[in-house]
Amino acid sequence: EINMPSNGARRDSLVYQASIERGRIEGLKRENTIKKRKELSRQVSFKEVVEKLNDDGLELIKHTPDNEVPRLIVIINSYGDSLNLLSQIIQKFSTNGVNLRHVETRPDKAHPGELEILTEIETKKVVLMNVLDQLVTEKIERIEIKAVDRPAIVQDIQWIPIHVSDLDKCAHVVCKYEPTEDPKHPGYGDEAYIKRRAQLNSIANCYRHGEPLPEVHYTEQEHETWKHAYLALKDLRETHTCIEYQRNIRAMEELGLITADKIPSLRSLGSYVQKKTGFQLRPCGGLLSARDFLASLAFRVFQTTLYIRHHSKPHHCPEPDVIHEILGHCPMFADPEMAQMSQDIGILSLGASDEQIEKLATVYWFIVEFGLCEQEGKLKAIGAGLISAFGELQHAVSNVPDHPRFEPEVCAMKTYEDSDYQPMYFVATSIKDAMIKLKKYALSLNHPQITVYDPFTQSVRQIEREEYARDNLKRLRDDVNQLADTMESLKLTKR
Repeated sequence: EINMPSNGARRDSLVYQASIERGRIEGLKRENTIKKRKELSRQVSFKEVVEKLNDDGLELIKHTPDNEVPRLIVIINSYGDSLNLLSQIIQKFSTNGVNLRHVETRPDKAHPGELEILTEIETKKVVLMNVLDQLVTEKIERIEIKAVDRPAIVQDIQWIPIHVSDLDKCAHVVCKYEPTEDPKHPGYGDEAYIKRRAQLNSIANCYRHGEPLPEVHYTEQEHETWKHAYLALKDLRETHTCIEYQRNIRAMEELGLITADKIPSLRSLGSYVQKKTGFQLRPCGGLLSARDFLASLAFRVFQTTLYIRHHSKPHHCPEPDVIHEILGHCPMFADPEMAQMSQDIGILSLGASDEQIEKLATVYWFIVEFGLCEQEGKLKAIGAGLISAFGELQHAVSNVPDHPRFEPEVCAMKTYEDSDYQPMYFVATSIKDAMIKLKKYALSLNHPQITVYDPFTQSVRQIEREEYARDNLKRLRDDVNQLADTMESLKLTKR
């Protein structure tokens, strides 16, 4: 029996993980801001000013030293007699010794009927707050303060792994779709299966960088589940999957790394993939948080589960399992272009905001997990999630769903359907074309720094864009000089 959408569609996803995590962090940030407002209100007499001040302005006031004279933009939104308020502002600034460099008024397009009074000033923060306290009235709706000559206060500096060994700290399973929790999980109520999963997850969670991959001794029932899934997916291989996948899995089979009879050794398979593209396998205890999972890709590390889907549903799993990892990802990570594109997404995630993480996770999910490409005039799967799911693989290349072109900026804004098969699957001209588009999309993220991966030390460093450009220009000059020397040598040889 092949599971259809109502019973078998994927329920847990990297996109969902990212969305949940972003919502949680936004809630914590908001709680922290409210706490800071209360603290500042207790410390000072200008409570009304604090209530009308923007969040960034609140941070700026809190972190500016008392004796510093910063250059600030102060925007006051008001309604009613704005001209009278403007004259009061100018007068109060003057009598309190505030250096007023510029003032202008403009209608607030976002709030009809309100007027923005924008001023550029230089003064100490206590003087500014006292002036605003004298000015604040019920007719002032909002007060916004910005710094002119220094970057905005960075409230949250994201920790990032610097060396591949730091991935020991990147193993957070935020949301679990477990057979112990959801009655719709195929393994729900099966105590033996639940115990076995917990055992395998414990092995994965104990792993540390530098250790050999664990050799798991799977049961006969687990090998039989693998065999059912393997043979069914093999029947669809030539008609439904991309050339890159077929070439790589055939090579693995010819070497005896993948067979129908038993679940392959992750240690042997990982060694093969690493020799092909530098990608390493690392065990994990379930679907990781989006930030941790993407960070691993930056180091060419793929975090793989050890447990297998429930034997009653061998053709679909509602979360990543060892069948998905081996039959879906391993052959694709042996492809240089898929390996590079996956690492590119991972590198973009380092230091990214929570909103950017959600977008990157969505792009990853729609192309690396559920992407299609065109080959020989037909739609073929490049995504590991499709390649390892018998029912959805057939659905994806059929005429039922839509097949828009893969454009990362469009893809990043789409909603992933967790409860059913997708209504659309993005189609890339090729894996290389998808990689090129991803590099262009990276420029739109406006990261202040460039993250560079050093394959020799398996570490990353973040550098300023100007330094990055200089380094690349130097390497380009060196390459051109070497090429010129080679061409000159060839000319001399021919003589």
